Amino acid sequence: MSEAPEFELRLLATEDAKALYTLFKENKDSFKTYFPQTYKQTKTIKASKALIEETLNMAERKSAFYFGLHTVIHPELAGLIILKEVDHEHHEGEIAYCIAKRFRGRGWVSQAVKQVADFGYINHQIRTYKIITHSSNEKSILVAERNGFTWHSTLENEFKPLQGKAQDMELYILKKYN
Repeated sequence: MSEAPEFELRLLATEDAKALYTLFKENKDSFKTYFPQTYKQTKTIKASKALIEETLNMAERKSAFYFGLHTVIHPELAGLIILKEVDHEHHEGEIAYCIAKRFRGRGWVSQAVKQVADFGYINHQIRTYKIITHSSNEKSILVAERNGFTWHSTLENEFKPLQGKAQDMELYILKKYN
């Protein structure tokens, strides 16, 4: 007997605007720092809807895919898994993710990252994936390592938070082959 899934991963839809707004509002302390652009684009429900419409256009162009991590039992948006910077010529993409504080520690992000990498490989022939994270973000590093990503290099001054100086980030790589 298998366990029923606790979450569902699906592309964001315009009807997710209120849930996206709520997710970023309730988790603003961490999301504002590490997802500053998305945070700025989710300050209202209307702005969140506009962002989702933009992400749907990116999905149509096959340049980025914004997946909502939705809880199953009491449906709500628990996080985002984003396949971005898709380069079809070099078969590469970057995976970024965030999850609401109260849903952390359940292994959902690790499972969702695997699903998104499989989606990219099967549907878009992406063979090389990147995860970029700060060296202090141990949970993000664990997600990368649990999915077979290996540390590649330190990217100097890679990330500029809304406030403060640019930070070095760590690059993790996963290569998938036929």
